[in-house]
Amino acid sequence: MNKRLAASLGADPIALLMERHDRRVAQIDPRIAPAPPLAEDQELAVSSRNGSVAAGRIEEYRFGKDTFEALWGALRRHVLQVRVFGPDPAAAFDEVLAGLLSQLGAGPDAQLDTDRSTVLTWPSLDTACAAPLVRHGFAPLTSLVLKRLAQRTDPPGGTTVRPARPDDLERLVGQAERLHLFETQLGVLPRRAALRTLLADELAGALAGEPSFVLTALIDGVPAGFLHGTFPHGAWIEQQVTTEPTGYLSRLFVEPEARRKSVGQALVAAAHAKLRARGAQAVLLHHSLHNPLAAPLWARVGYRPVLTTWTRNYG
Repeated sequence: MNKRLAASLGADPIALLMERHDRRVAQIDPRIAPAPPLAEDQELAVSSRNGSVAAGRIEEYRFGKDTFEALWGALRRHVLQVRVFGPDPAAAFDEVLAGLLSQLGAGPDAQLDTDRSTVLTWPSLDTACAAPLVRHGFAPLTSLVLKRLAQRTDPPGGTTVRPARPDDLERLVGQAERLHLFETQLGVLPRRAALRTLLADELAGALAGEPSFVLTALIDGVPAGFLHGTFPHGAWIEQQVTTEPTGYLSRLFVEPEARRKSVGQALVAAAHAKLRARGAQAVLLHHSLHNPLAAPLWARVGYRPVLTTWTRNYG
């Protein structure tokens, strides 16, 4: 048990910290599920500033360069878990961030290992804690957005949407690769030699059946884009929100020449219909905050930010 945290909160400090942190987050955005507890047997970075309390710890993950996880970030990732409450959360949050980052800078290979990052996911609407993140060198890279599924809406005309077939695989892989490389160009995703092979494996599995589904769009019989999603109860992200059952959209790609023709909206409408038929109450997806094409589309079809992933890259 961290003595400083116990001194700030008294008996059972972890439980009290979590309860007040979750209460504060729920007041900011009730769509966010309670956070998992911090481990009581692990040393924490702790702050008690201006009547506010914060605590945080570090989880380290290492991935091989040819693994699927390597496509989405650094090979060595330090994921920060921070909980905070009180009248001045920014001050306590700032001190905990400083303490955690000082721990990361102490290793013998800290300056040599450039394929690494420090990551923290935080409620998008909690603007009080944005300034400390910026001050410590973090940048917002991706947003988890949510839409509650209301009654069925008619998709825009002019686009045919059908389930993707195994004979679509080569085209789907090429489109997914182009989408990924665009995010790489924006500085959001790393470049990996195994990208095409890993995408082919993933999409072949998605075409094979549940929990995933893939839709393809055609204009006058010509492929114009695709959407890859996951049905409720198979979506790994569901536990982060309070709107279960919740589906997840992994990818949306529209060919450049087919843009501004409502192809993306037709694919999204068809995906919503499939998810609604399976009992989904809401849909989640991640999009890059640096992608000028993504945010306008998702806002236009009713998605709103829930969680933002802030990243501090090295190298």
